[in-house]
Amino acid sequence: MQNKTELVRISRLAKLSLLAEETDGMLADISDIVKVAQSIGNADLTGYDCSGESVTSELREDVAAPSTPAAVLLSSAADTHDGFFCGPR
Repeated sequence: MQNKTELVRISRLAKLSLLAEETDGMLADISDIVKVAQSIGNADLTGYDCSGESVTSELREDVAAPSTPAAVLLSSAADTHDGFFCGPR
């Protein structure tokens, strides 16, 4: 972010209210955020596969198990109708 004018323009586009006394602090904060983002972008990733192709998902085997009976689940409901929970409209 270059200057206060740009900050005010962007805050208006984002529909943010920004007080005049907040602009200096906000400019400093945004500048810090941009520096961190740039340092991440400049990180040396030599030797790392960044394509996502080497990512594997370690999921457990899907095993069927008995469900809780509907009557037990519906027993704590304030209101039911034809085997379903009823809620406010």
